[in-house]
Amino acid sequence: MPTMDQVNAQIAALPHRYIFFTRKEIRALPEILDEREHILALTSGIVNRETWLAVCTEQRLLFINRGMLFGLRQVQMPLSRVQSIDHGYGIFYGFIRAWDGMEYFTLQTVLRSSIDPFVQTVQHWMARATRPPAPIQPAAAPAMDLASQLERLAALRDHGTLTQEEFEAQKKKLLAG
Repeated sequence: MPTMDQVNAQIAALPHRYIFFTRKEIRALPEILDEREHILALTSGIVNRETWLAVCTEQRLLFINRGMLFGLRQVQMPLSRVQSIDHGYGIFYGFIRAWDGMEYFTLQTVLRSSIDPFVQTVQHWMARATRPPAPIQPAAAPAMDLASQLERLAALRDHGTLTQEEFEAQKKKLLAG
């Protein structure tokens, strides 16, 4: 788990962030995030008159709400399963909606200027999460050592496939090179 100082440093390094009334959700991040995760995008909004924090990491999309005094609610969507992230906005505020094929989560009243950077970051990491793994390259055949190559040539000569002159020429090439 990252420390609170590490979480704050990651948030401070973000070029775009909107954390309106979500300090209590930010304080919960060290308990929620894995050490291998980093905060890539962050914004806040409202769902049913409660503030929620939206966080994108390399692995997942998180929507987090801490109650007024206690409790924790979160919706997690692995980026490899997110099928779409939609958004829209008016003059000052808009919404972000994520869909994973089974359910969707809509964050309302998101500051307009924070919507595009958040959505673009999620789309970038969604593409990376769903990219097929690179094909495994077959191992190169081990080079035959000199002795086995000479034995192979001798066998071809003995079976009549190569003449003595062809054998000598090939042997000379092997020994030279």
